[in-house]
Amino acid sequence: MKKYLALAAVLLAAATLTAGGAQEVPAETAVPVIRIVSKDVSESNAWDKAHLENITEGFIEYIGEEVVLEFVEMPEGAYAEKLNLMLLGGDIPDLIYFQGGDEAISQQGILEDLRPYVAASSVMQKALMDFNRERMENYPYLLWIAPPRARTAVVREDWFVEAGGKIPQTVDEYYTLFAAIKKNHPGVPVLTDTGNTDRMDYTFDLAFGNIATWFEENGSLVYKGVSQAQKDKLAFYQRLYAEGILDNDYITTKWDTMEDKLYTGKAAMVFGTAGIVLDIYDNKLKQTQDTGLVALPPAQGVAQGYPVSSAKETRGWAVSALSEHKDLTFKLLEYLATDEGQFLERYGLEGIHHTVSDGKVNLTEESGNWWPRFHEVMAWDAPTPLLGPAGQKGWDFILKYAVGDPDFPIPEELSPTWDALGNLQKEYTYKIISGEYSIDKFDEFVTEWYALGGDKVTAYARTVL
Repeated sequence: MKKYLALAAVLLAAATLTAGGAQEVPAETAVPVIRIVSKDVSESNAWDKAHLENITEGFIEYIGEEVVLEFVEMPEGAYAEKLNLMLLGGDIPDLIYFQGGDEAISQQGILEDLRPYVAASSVMQKALMDFNRERMENYPYLLWIAPPRARTAVVREDWFVEAGGKIPQTVDEYYTLFAAIKKNHPGVPVLTDTGNTDRMDYTFDLAFGNIATWFEENGSLVYKGVSQAQKDKLAFYQRLYAEGILDNDYITTKWDTMEDKLYTGKAAMVFGTAGIVLDIYDNKLKQTQDTGLVALPPAQGVAQGYPVSSAKETRGWAVSALSEHKDLTFKLLEYLATDEGQFLERYGLEGIHHTVSDGKVNLTEESGNWWPRFHEVMAWDAPTPLLGPAGQKGWDFILKYAVGDPDFPIPEELSPTWDALGNLQKEYTYKIISGEYSIDKFDEFVTEWYALGGDKVTAYARTVL
């Protein structure tokens, strides 16, 4: 509460300042300045600077007036934490990329409700997918136009072929593949994750019966983390861990370390975002290990698919409710979702990432190192295919196997309880997977989970679902 009061105070002071402390100019002569803050994007990076210049030129033509776009420089470190400190300090850009930490900010009235803007935009109506619309109805402060962030399993091709080269369908077939790779490379774990099992869960959740975040089990609404399906899945993970198939260091592995393990031959399989991310993995693996990646479908069992939650966007773009240029800022997001904006976003810089000859777009070798800074519209009809085999296959899997998950955002009054329940689940999950606890301890966890407040959250879920 003290933090929120402090935030309210600095916002009141910030509202009286010009953006970035710039010298005031008479309103009739001032050119609007839209300040943008994003992760891993900086004008000190030559590609980012050139991309912003191209966007600015196209945006000026799109709106028919002069405008200045600038990226706010962020200090190194954890982005969500540094962003929160910047906002708490009263420096609030017009366009803000969040990757966590947005709820505390939105609860203070700092972020604009984007639903009216989206409803009035024919461009956005075309660009958004159904799950985007559902998330915006639940939480209208973030806009994220990209494929669902379901993680696709990818395995290095040479070890996959060496292990038989059969695309696994069922959980048992996945285990057969894992065991074969482990036999051929006994000193290397087959798969790894990043501090939890969230990435690999996309491949295995539905197969074990976790068909949604909340679902009916034995006639009662149950949270997937305390379901019988979860217990069965953890027993499987425990076996993988005990046999050295699951990286025993997964609990301390970060995303960059995970990628490094793939590139250096210290893991055979990772789970990445479908599309361009998988192509980046594929390209870098070819450079370091002289082999590519094979994308694998979600495991088949009780069900098959990638659950796509409708609760809220977990990352995305927000417009400051304190901005003097809210309409213009949203127009920028709209422009970047148009065909012209997507050309800039997806093809990168001409002469570096692509060339144009006789009206045809040709990708260069450097194209594999480019990624969209704002949007990745799935509905955009690119004149030249943008994805390589791994990225396209992962995207195909998403289109084929994505299933709706009618989830909901946890309300503010239940957030502390939900956080405590999450910590309890993380503790038991790791101790069970690592073998410190037997699988029978899962029943003890379920009892503690309900006693700690799971009963209250479940009761709330019944009123929503």
